[in-house]
Amino acid sequence: MRVLLVFFDTMRHDHAGCYGYKLDTTPNIDRLARTGALFMNSYPTDVPTQPCYTSVLTGKRGITTGVVSHGQPEDTIPVAMATLPKVLAEHGVLTAAVSTLYRFRKWFASGFTHYLQPDIKTWLQHVTAEQVNEQVIPWLRAYGASNDFFLFLHYWDPHTPYSDESKRYLQQFYSGDPYDPGNDSLDDLRSRPVLYNFISGAVPELKEGVTDINYIVGLYDAEIFYADKCFGDVLATLEQLKVLDDTIIIFTSDHGESVHGEHGIYCDHMDAYEQVSHVPLVVSCPGRVAPRKIDALVQHIDIAPTVLESFGVKTPEEFEGRSLWPLLEGKKEEHYEAIFTNQGLWSAQRAMRTKEWSLVRTIDPGMLDPSFNLSAEPYTELFDRKSDAAEVHDVSANNKEVLDELELRYHRWLDERLGAKSDPLRTAASAAKVVKQRVREALTAQQEARRHDQPSPETRARIDDNPRG
Repeated sequence: MRVLLVFFDTMRHDHAGCYGYKLDTTPNIDRLARTGALFMNSYPTDVPTQPCYTSVLTGKRGITTGVVSHGQPEDTIPVAMATLPKVLAEHGVLTAAVSTLYRFRKWFASGFTHYLQPDIKTWLQHVTAEQVNEQVIPWLRAYGASNDFFLFLHYWDPHTPYSDESKRYLQQFYSGDPYDPGNDSLDDLRSRPVLYNFISGAVPELKEGVTDINYIVGLYDAEIFYADKCFGDVLATLEQLKVLDDTIIIFTSDHGESVHGEHGIYCDHMDAYEQVSHVPLVVSCPGRVAPRKIDALVQHIDIAPTVLESFGVKTPEEFEGRSLWPLLEGKKEEHYEAIFTNQGLWSAQRAMRTKEWSLVRTIDPGMLDPSFNLSAEPYTELFDRKSDAAEVHDVSANNKEVLDELELRYHRWLDERLGAKSDPLRTAASAAKVVKQRVREALTAQQEARRHDQPSPETRARIDDNPRG
């Protein structure tokens, strides 16, 4: 048995063709979806990058491990902790990863027999899909045909900054005047000086005078298409090796992206609302997974027990997810009554979702607060998922009974998981204040030095990775 776990970083579900997107961004993923299972309600337990991938590989929620943000000390995840690749390796499965995550924290390599880092000279998020393929395709040719394996494959595209490689395909997704002086679609972003300067560090086209938000969306879509095209070369390699039909492919993303200005955020992932939390999930294996759409609520912590069951390996008791195989085999239709997603970096939020409702508890708005108020108060919002899937209109004032019921369930769930421990998201809220202060000071200093400067992606990443100072 072979399992390939593939992530396109920062990909929202509704920009994939298999989820109804109007543009042809994902032909290869769509092909897998047509022959496999397409999960319509898949959510991470934790966002953004570091907490998400930690939950995937450890099989545990951030509220359990303490990893709900970036910048945690290395010993936050003990060396002895069981991880998905470690359990597989102990049972004789060849484990490999092609990723730069190890440069964030060493625990991302725990249990992998082979850990291949694309272009060690390039900054993490700047590594392109082609550079990833330069590692993964030779590895598959060397080991793929003769071994059972678990391969974790991480493409940074479509994360900012948008690469020159992906811009080769921009004309497929945008045809207009990006500098149209009559277009005001980015005026809202420019009216928020701190956020605008921060975002323009990752999207320099903003500083060049781009006025049309659809141009930025086109860049994002081109990144998705570029990653999908490169992933197609991996699929072709598996086919050449005659192992494609014997490989379970699990495709997903760590989180989505606010590309249309949802909740006041552009070209980033600073919250736990729908556009950031809802991710694609496709599972394909011809002959074992029949084509179907699955509406059940599922989460990233379900990936580890699913992979382990694929290899006939028992899931450790401390893993918190549930195998998806009963859903994949049509033996059940539901999975969870409610799911929970933390955002602990750029804001401190926890979203609870059922099929009908979304309850979003904001402990600290962080970068969501246009005024950068360091003493912002917590607040709770309620969204009707059936009439407002995008979570735009807070209906808490008109649904007090529903709000009370969901808040009770939320707090009971929280108490069950925390016991006497403190909530790590509360610690992240304090860190969010530090981030706000640090970003404001850095940008103020740069503006005084040279008014047209903006933070480089490297500067942004250092702030991102060390919110606690």
